[in-house]
Amino acid sequence: MGNLLIALPHLKAMLDAHQQALLVTSDRFRDLVEQSLPGEQRLLFYPDQALASSRPALRRAFSYLGFVRSLRRFAADVTIDIEGEQKSATLSRLSGARQRIGPPRHHGSWFYNDIRKPDHSGHRWLGYASLSQPAAPRPSRYLPLTTDQAGREELLAVAGHLPAGPRVLIHAGATRTYKMWHPEQFATLCQRLRRAGCVPVLVGAGQKDRSQIERLQGFLNAPVYDLCDQLSLAGLVALMQDSQGYAGNDSGPMHLAAACGLPTVALFGPTDDMQWAPLSEKAVTLRRQPCRSDCARNSCALDSYPCLQSITVDQVLEQLGRLGVLPEATPLPIHRALY
Repeated sequence: MGNLLIALPHLKAMLDAHQQALLVTSDRFRDLVEQSLPGEQRLLFYPDQALASSRPALRRAFSYLGFVRSLRRFAADVTIDIEGEQKSATLSRLSGARQRIGPPRHHGSWFYNDIRKPDHSGHRWLGYASLSQPAAPRPSRYLPLTTDQAGREELLAVAGHLPAGPRVLIHAGATRTYKMWHPEQFATLCQRLRRAGCVPVLVGAGQKDRSQIERLQGFLNAPVYDLCDQLSLAGLVALMQDSQGYAGNDSGPMHLAAACGLPTVALFGPTDDMQWAPLSEKAVTLRRQPCRSDCARNSCALDSYPCLQSITVDQVLEQLGRLGVLPEATPLPIHRALY
């Protein structure tokens, strides 16, 4: 989700420049794409949900073949794959396009016949820009998100019972364990937020997020409001646009919160915040210390990821205060990254 939010300005720029273009993306993010590109009809959604391993094999095969037929029916002359992952590279090849542009990858010459090296010298936004034709103009930012009526109604049904007070969303999960701040720290943050007069609300989706939330709740005497797996993406956008703050790990929801204009504190460990920082003036990134040269994301040289796990609750609260989230807190100048 974070990659898509960063890439969408470039995808829109290409749609605007090429009237016969078609945007292909996952149906898992359909709400997000439609809210970022309201009224856009030149969309084809890859059937990720129909291809889930839990579905019967024959149905999955029919879904995949049906999608490929739709893709080839478009009869593209050129494909531009700005992500370069296995799925998108395969679709580029299957499209039948004469010119297939993409980044270097394993067996890249089989997938693409026009390989271009992306710019990885800075933020991922620049990497996507170097492959896009044309790229979105600077400064780097997300596309604005619209809230639809369905999202507002879903929010009212699911979260209408939440008490009054500044609502601070907490995302304790992430796609990788090395991105996750300790759940006990998140629990302490929730307690401190409640004492400050805020209403912490847990958000997320999927087994990893649920597992982290269960661990977090285990450190609390009174549970925190939990909306994990209770909202669609449209509902989550509505919740974020109706909340006052956000704190969470380096993840897709972190980028979504920043894209919604929500004051955001993003917690970074071994991933590169220079490459993945939220693109918002209302967001700050926190990291305790730079990684050592012999560190790897899956193998910390110091064993305990002090870059992430040594971030304190006080530091997070200080930044929420700087962002004007905490009641009676005086907003201070915002620093984009702390080491």
